[in-house]
Amino acid sequence: MELRRIAVNKIVEDPEQPRKVFDETGLAGLADSLRQHGVLNPITVVPLAGVDAYRIVTGERRWRASQLAGLEEVPCLIRPADAIDRRSEQLIENLQREDLAPVDKANAIKVLKDEIQGTNKEVAQRLGLSDRMVGHLLDLLDLPEAIAEQVVSSPNRPADGQITEKHARFLRQLNEEPELQERVVQKVRGEKLSSDDTARVARAVRDFPELADRILDADIAEIPVITGRLSTTAPSPAGAMAGIAERIVDAIAEIKIERLDENALAVLEQKLGDARVALDRKLIEIRAAKLPDNA
Repeated sequence: MELRRIAVNKIVEDPEQPRKVFDETGLAGLADSLRQHGVLNPITVVPLAGVDAYRIVTGERRWRASQLAGLEEVPCLIRPADAIDRRSEQLIENLQREDLAPVDKANAIKVLKDEIQGTNKEVAQRLGLSDRMVGHLLDLLDLPEAIAEQVVSSPNRPADGQITEKHARFLRQLNEEPELQERVVQKVRGEKLSSDDTARVARAVRDFPELADRILDADIAEIPVITGRLSTTAPSPAGAMAGIAERIVDAIAEIKIERLDENALAVLEQKLGDARVALDRKLIEIRAAKLPDNA
């Protein structure tokens, strides 16, 4: 790539840039720094066909701050125009930013996935992410837009009444019941529920829609009593086992199956077969443990 100083007014933003919101206070602070020290980290750009201008690949925040600072030129790395590589580079930079909305990440990843006609795993490898994370982000696009736009990144911090990506995974279970889904969102925000508590509420209203009003008005601790899933005392071994079974069902429902090669398919079939054998054995043990009617 060629390093060159380019006039600020010959650079334009990328309309497909994943990052949509720029904090004005932060930009003003960066502009003050650039007036004193200049742009130390070059902006990456690609030439536009047929005109003497360039489109930003990475560094739009620095470019915007340079305009505020009144700079006439900025150092730029000029790279060949390749739409897919450009989008990948933008995503890699922006995915590191905690303030980029998860739904913006998800939309950008979907565009990239469609462009390369790839699987979640192929997109993840290009971006340096796990395919699980890519899948979770893309799942946000299944939510109603009004809810998806409320989802925030909140790693390693209490949710504090916000809808995080973990909350969103459980809210998706209510996509077929939009009214209930919205009421659960209100409960999450109003009562500052954790993602685990959100899972309990979502599962309860999904499985017992006739009890939804009572469930949504109740404290979290009262939900098992309302649904009759557990006693008010410590859970019995049977109750604990039932809880494990519920989590297994939910985990299986979250798995996304994409194209598989022959080796991967054989491994998956073997593992699922082993799981089925183990479950059949456990069912035999459960039936054998049934107490006699006169006990």
